Amino acid sequence: MNIWKKLDKLFNIISWLIIVIEVVYITITWTNSSLIDFLKPYASWIMPIALTGAVGYLTNWIALWLLFKPYEPWPRCCKNKKIKIQGIIPKNKGKMAVSFGNMVGQRLLKPDAIVNEMKEEVLKFVRNTEQIKKLNQKIQDFIQKHEDEIVDFITPYIERQVLDIIDNIATEKNWEILWDEGILPRIKSDETRHFIVQKIVELIHDNAGKIVDEVRTELRSLLWNKLDHWYIPTTKIVNAVMDNFADELSLRNKLDDWLRSEETQETLRRNLIIYADQLTIWMKSSEGQKVLGNVIREIRFRGKNFLKRYIKENIPNLINKAFSSELLYHKLEKNILPHLGNKLTQLIDKNKPAILEKLRLEQRVTETVNGMDVRDFHGMLNDFLGENFCAIQVLGFIIGIIVGAVQLLAKINT
Repeated sequence: MNIWKKLDKLFNIISWLIIVIEVVYITITWTNSSLIDFLKPYASWIMPIALTGAVGYLTNWIALWLLFKPYEPWPRCCKNKKIKIQGIIPKNKGKMAVSFGNMVGQRLLKPDAIVNEMKEEVLKFVRNTEQIKKLNQKIQDFIQKHEDEIVDFITPYIERQVLDIIDNIATEKNWEILWDEGILPRIKSDETRHFIVQKIVELIHDNAGKIVDEVRTELRSLLWNKLDHWYIPTTKIVNAVMDNFADELSLRNKLDDWLRSEETQETLRRNLIIYADQLTIWMKSSEGQKVLGNVIREIRFRGKNFLKRYIKENIPNLINKAFSSELLYHKLEKNILPHLGNKLTQLIDKNKPAILEKLRLEQRVTETVNGMDVRDFHGMLNDFLGENFCAIQVLGFIIGIIVGAVQLLAKINT
């Protein structure tokens, strides 16, 4: 307990005791004259000083008491408001509430300063490394705790977006644009035609053995069928022809020479342009449009099924990797939070009048004070100013003692 409160309790008891003693002394002077002569020296020297101290204390005590009490107008039975007694603060609570509101809103908590403080706090938060680490950890904890719900929420959305993209891209019109502006010019370019022809030559050369075997098999079958009707020794003739004119080595060499000749390769390059133009014409025909539509629908169907399976199987792992990696922390620190901080401060500046209007500091303080019960308000002030109230009362006693002593000295001197 504070020293002022202890002294206040002591002087409160002493002051009332002095008043009681003074009353007793006055009573004795009326009833017992013999006792007066015995008490007169004490009453002349001590009582004036003690009484002025008690009066000083009790005057301040009554003044502070009258600030709040009585809480309600008294006496209640009296209808004349001018006659009724009520504490100064309860009686003027409405005016005090307005005064408090104006003081807090205009002097103590200035709206502009509050808005600037909000901006500073926002910027401090987004630049605080510890806060960023805590935020990152909270995000990861939240994702781990609610992983299934997040996956169930995100997966359908991603599926819809991806499938919409496929529907928008895989169309006959887009294919025609891709063919006319992308594929066809590339096919007709010298570089691409040379590359394709080289690949065709390499493919045929690598499979020359199979091709020659097929040719020899077909030629043998043809000769056999033709000569068999002439009733001649078919086997000898066919073997002789195959050995002398269509042996495997000579056919492979002839095929190889034909493939590597410049004339053959130039013919292939010219034919690529012809075939590409013919394919273009065919794709724009009704038959080609029908086939192309079926192909594109099949591509869409297979693509959607593949992506659905891929998303369903990989989204949980992708989410875990994305949010558990250091990348999230760096994104928060370097990009997301600084950008968010700038946006928030700009938003605060832009909406400053609306924010100040929403704060309504003066009105809020006025409404709060006005809505408080006077007893609660008294208790709140006692919590903050109780020691000061005690000090005022104790100093009243001390000053009273001093005044009483001065008066006594002045009386002695006269």
